Amino acid sequence: MELEEIKRRLENWARGKKEGPVRMELHPTDMCNLKCTFCWKRKEKNPTRKELSETQLLRIVREAAKLGVREWIVSGGGEPLMRKKVTLRVLREIKKYRMWGLLTTNGTLLDEKDAIKLVKMGWDQVQFSIDGPNERINDFLRPPHSFKRAVKAVKTLRKMKKKLKSEKPYIGLNTVLNKMNFNRMDEMIKLADEIGAELVFFEPIYPGYSDIDLSIPKKASRELIRSVKKCEKLAKALGIDTNAREFLEVRLVDKSDLRRKILKEVEKVNGFLGAPCFRPWYLMGIKASGFSGCCSTFERGEFIQGKSLSEVWFGRVFTQLRNEMLNKQIPSYCSKCSIVVFNENRMLRRMIQDG
Repeated sequence: MELEEIKRRLENWARGKKEGPVRMELHPTDMCNLKCTFCWKRKEKNPTRKELSETQLLRIVREAAKLGVREWIVSGGGEPLMRKKVTLRVLREIKKYRMWGLLTTNGTLLDEKDAIKLVKMGWDQVQFSIDGPNERINDFLRPPHSFKRAVKAVKTLRKMKKKLKSEKPYIGLNTVLNKMNFNRMDEMIKLADEIGAELVFFEPIYPGYSDIDLSIPKKASRELIRSVKKCEKLAKALGIDTNAREFLEVRLVDKSDLRRKILKEVEKVNGFLGAPCFRPWYLMGIKASGFSGCCSTFERGEFIQGKSLSEVWFGRVFTQLRNEMLNKQIPSYCSKCSIVVFNENRMLRRMIQDG
């Protein structure tokens, strides 16, 4: 993660010097071959019908390189490999311009040929979505057989890395913490070690999208803390990277009053550093429809069709969002944010304060 570069550009913005985005988050498609229990797409009333073309996506990559973008997160939306040929061409274009890239996938569509292509292009990181340490838990949250298929994909990519003698891509697991798995974080570390993953990245569940309540019970906070510590201990012993420590701050796992918690963090901080979130100054997200905004959960933005990335990034909508953030007027969709983003903002604020 380009935290130092983000810090540098934020400092320039604070001085009045405009900078391009450091990070792009791109959804190549909204189509998905799974229907996971907790997925936010389940509640979407108007799914994307017309998605950005390959030509448009490649243009975005080239313009992003000119704007000084350093890193890409290619995810969804849907499952990126539902548009496999297009997505792989986009990834190759990103590497052509020597930008760092992360692909998030459910793994069920990734085969040996895809793995070889990812290794040969020098793709940097692949995150596989696995939400349980075993088939029983994972396939309760995801469709049947998704666990076996995802595990097979991880092993296939690891095998191709070894065969082609490459350290890339770095392989990680994405796990959405919920009441079914929060007390099994250490088992996710064990699974990663067994199948050849190098990282387990935990994310909090987004409430309100499942037909059943999957949120971690408030009364289970002590059990969550024990689970985090047990997870960290095993991860250290096995040499697996993890962000589990972020979940020690239990109050941030519960999103019921997250907007208030975000504002409270900066209530005594003034000026640029008092902005509740810095993402409008360093991140640009583009959905499959071409709708662009300044974070992962944005609902306000504008379509990029007919405009350059520069016109959108320095344009009226993004400028308005930045001004509102400086005035501590955060959008309602910030309530969907995560502890991961909260902590990233906190870290950047401290880095700037420390010089």
